Order: sequence, then C-alpha cells, then structure tokens
Amino acid sequence: MVSEQTKARIQHDLDARFGRFGVWLYRVTRGRIVRPWGRRVLVLTTRGRRTGLARSVLLQYFPDGADRIIVAANSGRPTHPAWYHNLTATPAATVEVDRHRLLVRAVELTDAEAKQWWPRVVAIAPSYARIPERTTRRIPLIRLVAAN
Repeated sequence: MVSEQTKARIQHDLDARFGRFGVWLYRVTRGRIVRPWGRRVLVLTTRGRRTGLARSVLLQYFPDGADRIIVAANSGRPTHPAWYHNLTATPAATVEVDRHRLLVRAVELTDAEAKQWWPRVVAIAPSYARIPERTTRRIPLIRLVAAN
C-alpha cells in the first residue's frame, strides 16, 4: 500500500514537471484546454522573492464574486508552494483567466474564513479532501482581489 506522503510526492513531481508546459498550453489555447474537465484555472504570475524574476504557475481557482480563491495545497507536501512564499513577500501579482489579464492583490484568509471555505473547495474539487491527510501543516487559502 502506498502512503499518503508518497502519493503527495508523486503528485507534486508530476505537477512540477507539467508546470511550464501547462502554463504554455493554457496561454496558447486561451484556457480552452481545461474546459472539458470542468475546472476553473488561471495562470498566476508572481515575483520570485529571491530572484525578482516573474514566476508563472497554473492553478485551480474557486470564484467568490469578483474575487478568486486559490489553495496553497502543494499536493499535500510538508512545505508551502513557492508561489505562496512569493505572494507573502510581494502580494501584488497578475492572473490570466481565459482571455483576460488582471492585476491582483493577494490576501490570505484567516483561519476562520479558511475553515468556512474548505467545504466549498472540496465540494467543487473532491480531490482536495485528501490533502489534509497528507500533511500536518495548515493549508493556506488565498483571496485574489482585483487591484485598483
């Protein structure tokens, strides 16, 4: 039997290897490639906290009015994803959703807000239900708010 930690590592490795290709494919198809799976995804571009270079990643999001909620699951790995650390260092970012490019500001949900939001995440994306089984760390949820 494969442990949840091993499954998390495998999923993370696949996501990392697919990362650049996924961003490229999303941009080329303007998001149409993911529509058959019914997932809402965006390209998040942050500034690297150490390098200052633009870093883009494809992420599933959960709409909340005009805002978008993203989950720093990192496949259940013991550490937060790099994009989360980049956003905590510099909350300004860019998102690409379908044909739109937006400037956003990242705001981390409080523990109480995240606890309220988690059932909505799992209802939309049931695979997220395994994430807390794979790690002991708190899973941050981030609200992306359109910058003024």
